[in-house]
Amino acid sequence: MKVTVVGAGAVGATCADNIARKELCTELVLLDIKEGLAEGKAQDMMQTAALLGFDTKIVGCTNDYAKTGGSNVVVITSGIPRKPGMTREELIGTNAGIVKEVCENILKYSPYAIIIVISNPMDTMTYLALQSTGIPKNRIIGMGGTLDSARFKYQLSTHLGCSPADLNAVVIGGHGDTTMIPLIHHATWNSAPVSDFLSAQQQQQVVNDTMVGGATLTKLIGTSAWYAPGAAGAALVESILRDEKKLFIA
Repeated sequence: MKVTVVGAGAVGATCADNIARKELCTELVLLDIKEGLAEGKAQDMMQTAALLGFDTKIVGCTNDYAKTGGSNVVVITSGIPRKPGMTREELIGTNAGIVKEVCENILKYSPYAIIIVISNPMDTMTYLALQSTGIPKNRIIGMGGTLDSARFKYQLSTHLGCSPADLNAVVIGGHGDTTMIPLIHHATWNSAPVSDFLSAQQQQQVVNDTMVGGATLTKLIGTSAWYAPGAAGAALVESILRDEKKLFIA
């Protein structure tokens, strides 16, 4: 199996690191437009292999799409990140052109690849990828729902004092501060409704904090988050390559 991650910034590198550690593929290509960035991060990750015990081969390259040829799954993280006060939609002008070009180049060498889109604004970029490539819609997947649901579980776990792994909670709608819908009334803790444990005020606080989860981190860090988005992308790669039959809300 072969996976390509386009964009060796914080999100892309984190996604690649998760994929390599879990040995989801035999070869992982990290590609970036900035000279030396992908090569350097690939070498840095490979130098952890002896310490972490994985055998995934990680290759970095600068804008050489030929090296991505034969990829089963491609994760697109390219584009500029958010800054404090910015909405995801404000990135459309710059990131649209980048994502469209990446998709065209990827499909030249991996015509049957499944594409996972992380680049913001994610919903718009996913639709752009679909429209510009013309490939079947089941091969273009946005990771927003996976990330937002993980953030939802985090918020619930802090209020309940429980493990996020014991929660069943999903977010539907768009990957935006005003368009996502955390399904609080369907959320459960080991099959028990969370409403049995949280007041109406606490439930509303969880919903509100989930919806601005990305913006909160951007304000704190000074740029877009990367650990959770990268892990969300890797989770989708894992489910696809291992055919895990998992249900993710995209």
